[in-house]
Amino acid sequence: MCIVTRNGWLIGLAALVAAASAGVYFWRVPRPPAPSAAKLPADARVLLQPFRKDSLNLTVEAHQDLDYRVGMQAGATLVYSWSTAHSGETLSCELPGQKTSRGAEGHGAFEARSSGWYRWRWKNESGHPITIHVKLNGYYEVASMPYDK
Repeated sequence: MCIVTRNGWLIGLAALVAAASAGVYFWRVPRPPAPSAAKLPADARVLLQPFRKDSLNLTVEAHQDLDYRVGMQAGATLVYSWSTAHSGETLSCELPGQKTSRGAEGHGAFEARSSGWYRWRWKNESGHPITIHVKLNGYYEVASMPYDK
């Protein structure tokens, strides 16, 4: 037979209330708010810029230059490729991370060393317009149109 005294009952009730309170506290600990980009270190901000894939056609008019720009955060990466629409057509091109060259295609990848705008510049020295197909994959934002000449 079990005999429960008034003091024993009160002690048991107090222990039960304490355990329940502790359980509620540990199960309901509020999570801290998500950090804003301004509070993150520079290398972590890249995660806040969405991954993009773009494929576009650009036309470089006869005897003209065409710039295409993308904005990137420090540490972001980008993979690119471009080619002229017709074989045999060549352009003078200046690409991020590469020296100026002449060709009908180009490709590469680079990491932005600092936050800012990075550009590709194609120069058409022929007497007719040349269309180029550009593919971009990475963490960047596209500059607004029209492109600078």
